Order: sequence, then C-alpha cells, then structure tokens
Amino acid sequence: MDLAALLPELRRLPDLPRLIAALGLTPCWEEVPGGGWLAARAGRAIAGPALIGRIGGFVWIGIEAGDPARAARARARRLAAAGRVGGVMALAPGPEGRLGVAVAFGEIPALECALAGADGRDLSCLRRLAAVPEGGPLAYAASAAGALDGQAVGRAFFRAFRATLDRMAAALTPRASAAERHGLALLQLTRVLFLYFVQSKGWLDGRPDFLARQVDRCLARGRRIHRDLLRPLFFGTLNRPAAERGRVPRALGRIPFLNGGLFEPHPLERRWPHDLPNPLWREAFDSLFERFHFTADESGRPGFIAPDMLGRVFEGVMEPEARRRSGTFYTPAALVRRLMRAALAAHVAEALGAGEAEAERLLDERSPAAGRALRRIAILDPAVGSGAFLLGALELLAGFRPHRVRAAAKRAVLRRNLFGVDLSAAAVRLTELRLWLAVIADDPADRPDAVEPLPNLDCLVRQGDSLLDPLGGWPGRRWPGRPCGSSPGSGASW
Repeated sequence: MDLAALLPELRRLPDLPRLIAALGLTPCWEEVPGGGWLAARAGRAIAGPALIGRIGGFVWIGIEAGDPARAARARARRLAAAGRVGGVMALAPGPEGRLGVAVAFGEIPALECALAGADGRDLSCLRRLAAVPEGGPLAYAASAAGALDGQAVGRAFFRAFRATLDRMAAALTPRASAAERHGLALLQLTRVLFLYFVQSKGWLDGRPDFLARQVDRCLARGRRIHRDLLRPLFFGTLNRPAAERGRVPRALGRIPFLNGGLFEPHPLERRWPHDLPNPLWREAFDSLFERFHFTADESGRPGFIAPDMLGRVFEGVMEPEARRRSGTFYTPAALVRRLMRAALAAHVAEALGAGEAEAERLLDERSPAAGRALRRIAILDPAVGSGAFLLGALELLAGFRPHRVRAAAKRAVLRRNLFGVDLSAAAVRLTELRLWLAVIADDPADRPDAVEPLPNLDCLVRQGDSLLDPLGGWPGRRWPGRPCGSSPGSGASW
C-alpha cells in the first residue's frame, strides 16, 4: 500500500474510491442526488457528496472542498447528528492539493495532509485507517477516530519533547555554549526515548513498565536518577555483554547488549560532565515519557508514538535558531522515496547495461540481477539532517537482501552500504537513532538475551564538513581505506 505514490494521483472526486481500495476497504461509487442533507450551504465551494466506500455498516462519504479538513469535519458532524456511522474524505484538488479526513465519532477528529509530499506522520495516520477490528461499524469508527488522533498525539509529543529539551538545556552548565547545552540535553533525552521503544519490545527485563519502576525505586531510596540509574544503565549494562557486567548493572535484570556506540560517553559529556538534577528528570518522565505510549511497530497503533512519527519531531528540535540562519530544509518523505528509487534504478541500469524502464521493472520485481547490482553499492548523504535519505535507502536496499528476517537484512545494509556526514552533532545522533529504531522495529526477538547487538554506526555517520577534504587532497579524491571494516564497493566515490 504505497500511499505516498497514490495521493498525488487523486485529482478529482471519482478518484477517492482508489484510496479506499488501497486501504483494503470496499470501494464503491454512488452520487447522492442533490446532496441531500449533506449538501453544502449556499455560497460554499463544495462538490459532491458521493458514497465512496464502506466497511459493513460504516460508510465513507467523499466531497471536494477548498478547505478540506474543515469541510470533512462539518460533514462528519452532520453524520453524527443524524445517527449515522461513517467518515468523510474531502479532496482539495490542484497543484497544492490536500486531503481532509474526519470520522463521526467522539470529538470528530480530523486530519489534513498534502497530496504531494505528505510527511511520514500523516501517512502513518492514513495507513491506520486500514485496521479492521472485531465488533462491527462502531468498533471501526472508534479505531478510525484513534488513527486520526495520531496526528494530534504526534504534535502533542513534539510540544512536550521541545519543552523538556529547553528546560534541560537551560539547567546545564553556563560555561558551555548554547549549541553545546542543546546537544547535551538532546543526547540525554534521545537515549531515554530510544529505551522506551526498546521497553515496548519487552526487552528491558521483560517488564512493560521497567523504566518507571526503576525511577520510582531510585527516588524512594534517595538516590540520583542520572548518577545512580541512568549512568549504570547506559554505560555499564546496555554497552556490555551480560558476562562482563558488574554487580550493580546485573541487579537491573535481563537487559540486552545493544552496542558500545549507542551507549558510550559522548565527547560532549566528557568535555562538560554534568548530572541533571532529580526534579528535572522526574518532570521529564512524568510529563513526557510516561504521558505517551510507544510502540516499535512501524505499522503503528492508534494513539501510540511510533518510530515513523519521529522524523518531523526531530527536525523541529534540531537547533531551531541555527536552522533559520542557515536556511536548512528537510526533504518531504514522498520526495525522498521518489529520488531514492530513481537513483537506484539509474545504478542498476548502468551496472546491467539496461534501459531505464527495464531497470525500474527489475527493481519492482526485486530480481536477483538487480540485487547483485545493489549488493555493494555505497550511498553517502553529505548533509544527512535527520536521516531521511538514509532511512529511505535502508528500506529499499533491505528488500534485496536474501535474509529471511528483515532486521538481519537491515543490519547487513547498515554494515556495508550507508554513510552520512553532517555539520551538526545533533543531526548525526538523531540519524543514528532513527536507523537503530528501523532495525529494532523488525527484530523478532522475544526476550532480551536473544537480541543481537545493533550495528555500530560511529564511523559510518560522522560529524564533519562535506565540502572540505579531511585528507588535504583535492575534490573527487577516493577514500583509501575501508571504514569500520566495511567495503564501500567498487567504484564508490566519497
């Protein structure tokens, strides 16, 4: 279900049943003569309505409107007032077309997204409309309402994350620069955030509330959260095999060995050693981490924070003032997919001596020949940002790996094929985090000791200036060695 490719093709009202079909629901087309009680009030630029789909007794109504979210919510309110169980999809066609979706349930939640370049959070909300729970039309209405609420949940999470980040940065040593304080605070929060996704997999001593219990236990004993809980967890447990852990880390229970790159002291921490006080950490756990529900499943569940929702969140907290001064721009997810697919098709065409159309066909069919051509490809993003291009490449390349488990395929791709550079240390850290989350999302391990260590990305995603040659050479000079024991492949240029 490639919604990112389908949405730009929705140009008029009769196209909406294609979206219904893509969601795995039953499409249909039946115009409502004269609009009936769903017709627009005088002076409103709205076309339709039409019945575009159904799932049992739940109906989807389609309309065209200049303000799609507002129009969809207004029609959904009329459905609810009439006692009908259904939802409304409103299409605003045109070069900057948008789609509005609302459900006649509860507070009438609504979503609005761009038809071209919809971001990952919006696409994730739309995909969740495909979930069909047991229990009839009301159960589906509740599920669909929860899916649309995912957009609101993502925005609420962003606001809470940003507020917590600002408070932590302000509390750090004034001797450090504003950028260093921002980086230090972001480092601490993203480590804990990653662990909430790990916890959702059942990998932290098998407890769904492991982190909250440990924080409460630490406070009850009059200990410091940063010094007595987080440091042993990060630097004595998660970065060491079980057999090499000391007494205090072992007392935390069955915790997987993830790797030493993710949970090692960062250069910023070595330069500015500073433990955040208990009240600040307690507020972070109470008002941020324990307020939201997390799932590592990228298909997502209504109302949960999933990895695919984090891209825009991270982009919004990456040194906002510096972003404005530098004119930093983040590429929409739909454009990332199109560019990556075009680039891989061009590589396959050159490697196999095939035409562009033939190369695209080989990619679509995941042919062994295309897989061999892509096996040793090296992809370098010289301005990695929040990692959108590397994530797009990871998803595409993993599909050509012969591994039966997709997480193993992603590990293999990360070890060999992907590289990134960015001036911002925060960008490097966030890219690493998103790549690691992409691996754990597909990892089928059901107990901590079955989890394989994550790939070490320390020397694959680096902080630096891509416009300056670190070797003092000239533009186009090839890298003479093999970074981290990985071969970038024949003909790869750095």
